[in-house]
Amino acid sequence: MTVFDRLKHLLDLFRLPGDNRPGLKRKPKRQSAAAVFRGTGDQRELLLVTSRDTGRWIVPKGWIEDGEDGADAALRETWEEAGVIGEVQADGPVGHYRYIKQRARRRDAICDVDVYLLMLREEQDQWPEKDQRRRKWFPVATAIGLITEEGLKDVIRDAFQFIKAA
Repeated sequence: MTVFDRLKHLLDLFRLPGDNRPGLKRKPKRQSAAAVFRGTGDQRELLLVTSRDTGRWIVPKGWIEDGEDGADAALRETWEEAGVIGEVQADGPVGHYRYIKQRARRRDAICDVDVYLLMLREEQDQWPEKDQRRRKWFPVATAIGLITEEGLKDVIRDAFQFIKAA
């Protein structure tokens, strides 16, 4: 991520959801994400993948498709982006965050993201987006340090506390 990208990201954090800037779609779009953990106790690790556009570390996430609920979308995105099959751990999302998705060929969009807690069941060597992304397991504290979306950091901290207490 360049210095310009970091500055733009920081400025976006201060924009209100009702931001009137040209090119920003006002109605929030829904996305679903997966916080995928493996291991036990304080030795748990979090799965991160690189984004296709900037190569920054993120959790698997994407649009909810027709006929899917948020948990189904999180499972699908985890498979497509990381080749991982997980098991949803809670009755609903463990958290939520909002960000501005910057799109080169279309208007930027406000995205509301529900994050689902998944535990690793299986990891494959081949998956749909293998040639477009990297996947890596990180200790939770390290993963939080690599994530740039502040709201997502808070959700990951809460999810980690949730699974430690379970």
